[in-house]
Amino acid sequence: MEEAYLRMEQSNQKIRSEYETLRQKFDGLTERLRKEKESTKDPKPASASTRAVSRSEVESRIVREVLEAETALEPLEEVEAQPPMSPRQSRSGAEGVVRRGQPGTELVPLPDDSQPLSPPPSAGATTRSRMDRIGAGAEGTGGRTSPDQQPAIGARGTDRRMLPQAATAAGDTAQKHAAGVRFGEGLEFNSDDGEFSLQFHNLTQVEYRGFPPPNQGYLQSQFYIPRQRWYFSGDLTKNIGFYTDINRGYNSLDILDAFLTLRFSDRLRLRMGRMKTPYLYEYFSIAEGDLIAPERSLFAGNLSLNRQIGAMLLGDLFDNRMTYAVGAFNGPRRSFQGFNSAKDLIGYFNTRPFLNSDELKAFKYLNLGGSFDVGYEDNYPPQPIFFQTANDQTTNNTQSLSPTFLALNKNAIELGPRMQWAAHAVWFYKSFFLMAEYGGVRQGYGTINGSSSTPVNFDGYMIHASYFLTGEELTRRVNVVKPRRDFNFDVFKGGAFSPGAIELQARWSTLDIGNNIFTAGFADPNLWSNHASIVDVGANWYLNFYTRVFLDWQHAIFGGPVAMAPGKYASATDLFWLRFQVFF
Repeated sequence: MEEAYLRMEQSNQKIRSEYETLRQKFDGLTERLRKEKESTKDPKPASASTRAVSRSEVESRIVREVLEAETALEPLEEVEAQPPMSPRQSRSGAEGVVRRGQPGTELVPLPDDSQPLSPPPSAGATTRSRMDRIGAGAEGTGGRTSPDQQPAIGARGTDRRMLPQAATAAGDTAQKHAAGVRFGEGLEFNSDDGEFSLQFHNLTQVEYRGFPPPNQGYLQSQFYIPRQRWYFSGDLTKNIGFYTDINRGYNSLDILDAFLTLRFSDRLRLRMGRMKTPYLYEYFSIAEGDLIAPERSLFAGNLSLNRQIGAMLLGDLFDNRMTYAVGAFNGPRRSFQGFNSAKDLIGYFNTRPFLNSDELKAFKYLNLGGSFDVGYEDNYPPQPIFFQTANDQTTNNTQSLSPTFLALNKNAIELGPRMQWAAHAVWFYKSFFLMAEYGGVRQGYGTINGSSSTPVNFDGYMIHASYFLTGEELTRRVNVVKPRRDFNFDVFKGGAFSPGAIELQARWSTLDIGNNIFTAGFADPNLWSNHASIVDVGANWYLNFYTRVFLDWQHAIFGGPVAMAPGKYASATDLFWLRFQVFF
């Protein structure tokens, strides 16, 4: 048995020496393999394709040779390793024992050496630990230490004296890819070959809402955290993407988005899971962290189709001059499940007809398009229940933080066909931005235990403009603003003044609801109004790419007095908004 073990050790030593030489000089890899095979009386010469063999193939071939060398020996139950063990060997209690069992579970001990081992450029035969990837020691935070100064788990992860045998050779485990870490628009982990990535983003919004005068009922001036979100996204190869968003808003912690994307090409991608539905430019093409005003317009804030579970095809056509998205979804707004078997068909398109025009360069980033929704609903509770001026849809009563101009009765449900349509025009020109969008809805409502459906019409529009006083220029509102000069905090210590980016913005928005929302018994006309208009005027201060301050005054006008509290009514409200945001 000792003789068999010695032969195995000699074979392992030979393979290890070969492996280290091949790792250092990859260009001579195949020639050395050919010589190794010739030394074992393999008469077949190396071909050109062999000389072009990939690093992962070579590593797999080396492991197979380990298997061939070991399987030539008689089965051993358990053999003590040769003493004494070095400090590197003693880090794992099982490393000094050779265990032979079923293929795919064996580990080959490699001889100790006096120098720390470095990984090959492609970590196909090694494992990088989670600690190493996220920065065990300081390497993951900027490479401030050398590989020799890494933790005892090894310079790049587990001890490389233990190689997975048959599992690696047979392809039973995923190939390991060397990866790097960087911080840009978020925290990013990217494999060196560009196939795999993981990104982490954070959105934190903290705000103060002031409602003058005090004591006007439900509305209360106070501090809020409207959004705390953690985003996890990335690629499992370049063709498969994933996206998960955890959100804590005014209500409970929940999964906001969770979807997978299959990328067949730029023209065609398939997205499946819970995601933004493609209705309204303002909702689908502008994320919450990129809003110009603190919240969306009246129509979008109340009647966007929000996030739903479904499947959607999307892509870019005609040299990026047209974007489309169309999908089937469960139907209820802001939902995880549907309440009937019917599905909504929702579609969106956006064109930039003058993107490549030399004659109309001023309209290069003019966007024109529209969106639609067709479905049948049977939803309780309806969504939304409360129609408000300064908040996204919610099933909970948030009357203390946003003026409410209409609330549905407790016995109202969404019942019957629903059709929604919209058209938009959005123009980016140097430091100027202009967005106009119109939306309409015809939606059936009914009552609990009732079978009849009454269609109610909604329509609204918004016009929103902004301008950068500091000269920043945009072509879209997606991770948009990098100030030309970041705000210099050293100005308080006598340093040079640098303003950051300053954007002025103003918006007019309206929403009208058919009068039969009252006559059919779905809402109380003594408490609510079926019309609202708001004007927002404010400024955005971008201290740097990640940090932003919103200042906004919102004046809301209702079609008649609405209930602010029992016995208190108002035909208009004012909101003074101060919001701080960090988004990376």
